[in-house]
Amino acid sequence: MRKAVFFDLDNTLYSYDNADDMAQRSLNRFCARQFGLSEEFTGRRIHEIMDQLIEEMGWKQAATHDRLIRFSRFLQDIGQPVFPYAGMMYDIYWDTLIQSMTPEKGVYRFLEELKRRGYYVACATNMLSWIQYRKVRKLGMGGLLEDLITSAEVCTEKPDPEFFRFCVKKAGFQPDECVYIGDNYRLDVLGSREAGLYGILYQTAELAARHEGAEPGAAVIRDYSELEKNLKLIEM
Repeated sequence: MRKAVFFDLDNTLYSYDNADDMAQRSLNRFCARQFGLSEEFTGRRIHEIMDQLIEEMGWKQAATHDRLIRFSRFLQDIGQPVFPYAGMMYDIYWDTLIQSMTPEKGVYRFLEELKRRGYYVACATNMLSWIQYRKVRKLGMGGLLEDLITSAEVCTEKPDPEFFRFCVKKAGFQPDECVYIGDNYRLDVLGSREAGLYGILYQTAELAARHEGAEPGAAVIRDYSELEKNLKLIEM
């Protein structure tokens, strides 16, 4: 019997892609004004630095998501001082992203119905804890979630099965009693499946246009508003 439902956060409870696009554009414009850089260069170089950090640290480190580290490296790369610009860039990026977040259609009602039916509902996500906490707070979902577990707390990242085992153990359930819902098939569905949970892909038409889909026969939620259909998928 299914007793717990864990959700990813980014691109699962809200549209990360759209908010990130807005935040990156704000950051690019700042660097254009402050340093005379093209917006294309700033976006491309920061992404390259992100890849470098993953190569240096390994993909299991939540610190690879730390924008302060990325922006400090970027500033050193372009010959600009870390102080005060790294902090300014950090605030511009995250403040813009958080202000630009839009919840996924029907997600509040879906979370409320899960809670009403007695499910333990939590968010379990890669990333740094304070940033994810700020997002949940801005979305107004704190009262609908029992916990927020991040890869910074677990000390490893999805799709490592240990991430999902940690979440299940912390919540006090067995893996086969738990469902994990997320937008990334490899990280969320295959990773949770390997740990013994029931993985469900969340993928709207908009997400499908930008991200990898599921293998044939996999469980997929397309619209949180389809309550009964989604609840049957969880309970099957």
